[in-house]
Amino acid sequence: MTVLSVSYFSMRTYQTRISVSSESEKALSAYASLYGRVERTLFSETIDKGVKPESVKSDYQRRFGLTARQFNAIYRNLKGKVSSIKELRKSHINDRADKIKRLEKTVSRMEKRISNIRDGRLKGHQDVADKKYASLKFSLHQKKRRLHALKQKQKRHLEDQKSGKVRLCFGSLKLFNAQFHLSENGYDSHEKWKVDWQASRNNQFYVLGSKDETAGCQGCVISQNDDGFTLRVRIPDAFVSDSKYIVIPITLNYGADHVRQALQNKQAISYRFLKDKKGWRVFISTEAVQKYTVTSTQAGAIGVDINEHHLAVTETDRFGNPSSSISIPLSTYGKSSSQSKAIIGDAVKALIAFAEDKGKPVVVEQLDFRKKKANLENENVKRARQLSSFAYNQILSFIKARCVDNGIECVEVNPASTSVIGKCKFMTRYGLSSHQAAACAIARRALKFSERPNRRDHLASSLPARNRNEHVWSFWRKVARDKAVSKSLSLLSKAQSSTSRTLPAVMQLRNDMTGRACHVSQKHCSSGEMLA
Repeated sequence: MTVLSVSYFSMRTYQTRISVSSESEKALSAYASLYGRVERTLFSETIDKGVKPESVKSDYQRRFGLTARQFNAIYRNLKGKVSSIKELRKSHINDRADKIKRLEKTVSRMEKRISNIRDGRLKGHQDVADKKYASLKFSLHQKKRRLHALKQKQKRHLEDQKSGKVRLCFGSLKLFNAQFHLSENGYDSHEKWKVDWQASRNNQFYVLGSKDETAGCQGCVISQNDDGFTLRVRIPDAFVSDSKYIVIPITLNYGADHVRQALQNKQAISYRFLKDKKGWRVFISTEAVQKYTVTSTQAGAIGVDINEHHLAVTETDRFGNPSSSISIPLSTYGKSSSQSKAIIGDAVKALIAFAEDKGKPVVVEQLDFRKKKANLENENVKRARQLSSFAYNQILSFIKARCVDNGIECVEVNPASTSVIGKCKFMTRYGLSSHQAAACAIARRALKFSERPNRRDHLASSLPARNRNEHVWSFWRKVARDKAVSKSLSLLSKAQSSTSRTLPAVMQLRNDMTGRACHVSQKHCSSGEMLA
């Protein structure tokens, strides 16, 4: 087995609570208050007006008593917020356009149903239920209200995108709106709300690191001692009295080795100080320790099909043949955020242990569940809720992070038709579940193996010359869209997983599915549309 010498880089953030004296507490709170005021001023005077912040750097240093590095940290953090808002706005515009289109179809369909009921009444059909008619009228009214609201939001976002305007509420929009509904949000008076509002706007500050500076950061120098670490924070010149520094002892329960490695390698280390109801926390961010891959695609691959309730994992050899399969439980529905993280962490830990034991890279799909969830909003509320709790992106980020930490290569592939390919080609052939068969197709795609239909199963015929240059995914897409094939595949999947089904019954279902897929193949071939 060949061991690749490829390095991976990713950021790691570790947090810990800190205990500070009353004097240090005052200094940190003053730092956070000044930081928040400068950030809001910088946004309103430069970014909101289209002025380059670099042009006012020296002026801000004099006005607010900042060092150059402190100004850079504020600007860097603000720039990240603005960039994030712009990217989210693009995503919201695309998602909202799809929602508006679907909602318009729903409204049109409901109006037609109401019109049919009304016509029936006019013709003297008195057997139409009044409750059903009233319910439809009310639902239609609510759908139209929702549609109007979406169109107004879409219009505003499109105008902001065209003009380059960025809407940023410091302190969170949710808390800002709470002042208009004080009692509902637990406030007796506007003054109490204002205290929380000011605290949320001035509760943190960011210290930017650099590999060219002492201990990776000039504004906050970390050093090792017998009990852990010590932070020496450089406070702004605006409120410097006796000393320019605050010394804070900290203990890292997680990530201490990574921080020590970062100090040895002279890596940049950045810090974020955050105050909540329990006190101050510090977040330490640095690049992960460089790891070299201990896996190779020359030995095969491990495909992972991420599902709502489990991870379907299939190992293939270097020839693309499945050699083993496992199912790792993973259900986050109805769980809290912390519980979901723990469940995901345990599942990913088991997956990484499996990959380490086999010495093969992990292969996952590039999926976007936002569109799928949006499609179900007007059709299946429960299903949409399940997908909301299904943290696919979080699972994927956990897998990638663990792979980096353990030197395992993580490959992402296009998810096109992997489920139908797995069901048609590998499920009954190798005795896999539908999800494990999909994982097999995912692993084979990373290994660049053919995805042509099996000729022994009569799924493919001779192709017209004009179609031989087109991609095989087009054929699988046509097979997946055929309702009869989809039904047969669903029944076959259930039969495969059921112990009550006999082997002849399973084979009969497979033959029925194969015959239907053969019909689809011949139909497309005869019309010049079949692809392979």
